[in-house]
Amino acid sequence: MNKRNFLKSVAALGGSALLPSSINPLIMYKTASAAVDYSSATVVAPAIMPQVINIHLYGGPSELAGNLTNIVDINANSQNSYASAFGAGILRNDTTGNGQDNNGNSAFITKNGFWRGAGGEDMQFMVDNGYMSVYRTLMKRLDGTRSHRESLLQSFKGSLDIEGSAGVGTKIAATLYQHRGQYEGNTTLADGTAINDIVNDLLLPFVSFEGDTRAYQQDPNFQIPILYRGITLDQDFDNPYTRNNNPNDIELEALATTMRTNTYNSRYSGAANSFDLRAFLENKIDAIDDADSDANLPIITGVADAASVGISAGQQLVYPNNQYTSRVRAAVTLTLVNPATLYVTVGGGLGGWDDHNNGIDSYRNRMSALMAVMNAAMLHIKYYNANTLNGTPRTTNNNIVINMSGDFGRRVNLNNNQGWDHGNNQNLYTFGGSQVRAGGAAALGKVVGTTQRVGTSGTNNQVTEPVQGSYEAEPMSVASTVFSYFGVQNPEILTADDELNPNGVPVIIETTPGEADLF
Repeated sequence: MNKRNFLKSVAALGGSALLPSSINPLIMYKTASAAVDYSSATVVAPAIMPQVINIHLYGGPSELAGNLTNIVDINANSQNSYASAFGAGILRNDTTGNGQDNNGNSAFITKNGFWRGAGGEDMQFMVDNGYMSVYRTLMKRLDGTRSHRESLLQSFKGSLDIEGSAGVGTKIAATLYQHRGQYEGNTTLADGTAINDIVNDLLLPFVSFEGDTRAYQQDPNFQIPILYRGITLDQDFDNPYTRNNNPNDIELEALATTMRTNTYNSRYSGAANSFDLRAFLENKIDAIDDADSDANLPIITGVADAASVGISAGQQLVYPNNQYTSRVRAAVTLTLVNPATLYVTVGGGLGGWDDHNNGIDSYRNRMSALMAVMNAAMLHIKYYNANTLNGTPRTTNNNIVINMSGDFGRRVNLNNNQGWDHGNNQNLYTFGGSQVRAGGAAALGKVVGTTQRVGTSGTNNQVTEPVQGSYEAEPMSVASTVFSYFGVQNPEILTADDELNPNGVPVIIETTPGEADLF
């Protein structure tokens, strides 16, 4: 039996008898006053299906690692001195590119305003090489709440209706299913595989590396196929389809083999197919796990690329050994080896970013570790050239987008506990995907948005906000932009609801020019 027939057998049985317990619909919340009308979306299928990894930094990190452009003013007005806490270099421009100014003094501010020593070296490298863009003015204006729950759910759902709205992943799935006639026969996966049956031709299309997440909260008004509901994997690719943790596995397999006569297979075809499906999916998961081994990481041929991860050109990629590596690497490996994986969520286990106190060392160390992993991930994507699960090479790796943001931003006053309290402006770090972005490669390699410090000097109520005339976007615009990658021409309808936000939110305008270098 081929893959399509395997997967059709799942749908025919409703899925619950075949799929592991990790595939469970999330708890339903109250229905919104007006449900999303997916049929109202106008869809033009992309030539190649995008693959999106969404990384959420729980707690909401400070923007400062990615934005020191206002630091002199911030330091002059803060309750506590940044120069005393982090060293005087935080106020100086790294004009030499090696951590010093022209006078030989330590200097932490890179030419694009990143914080050297808090991931800024890797950020600058990724911007310089067109691997990343940073939007510094992801500003909450429609709803100014600084509550963790409301803010993160708005991001996970792309909606102000945090109770009734479906998650972003579910909205993508519903759109694909509602408009399947637009996609089938008109788009391919990134290894050239044609999509002729958008439900049954996709293996593991929606995946979470953080357990149950509201990004896959179901829509009570629109039922998607069971195969479109998010499956949970972990960074070790522990196989949800295997029985290897069952001490009676050998006996169960022997019993199944004995029972499965031709008569049995004919009479109980659904059960027979479930045995085949388990073996099929187990083999696929095992193949993904194998692709994630160090031995299968790509060779880095670029001299500058190799140096950025501490190796020589011609050597195999080495990821940094830190707390962020395993989940990010697993998500990247999955998308590379399986072009049918369309949306992946990563977040839990990537550290807490709610730095109200004791942020001096921990924040810098976390940002440095995270950005080092992201740089390695971008090289992994750039240089990957092995076959996919379909046994064919990828035709492009430039359909993979990684978005990274948090609950909200933080204030810029360094408080009396050596931390930062909640604010409304944050950075969006967005990586790769030049083939699916508006503007193509020009959408990458830039910093967009200009900020200013506002608030009363010497108090804790100091934040950054976009200067007048600067480009800015709502955090929910990230969701609208992702919908547009999948060919939705009017994605604001997927972020709208009649009661709270009838107009929805527009996409991020990725053709917006970047800001000039600081020096």
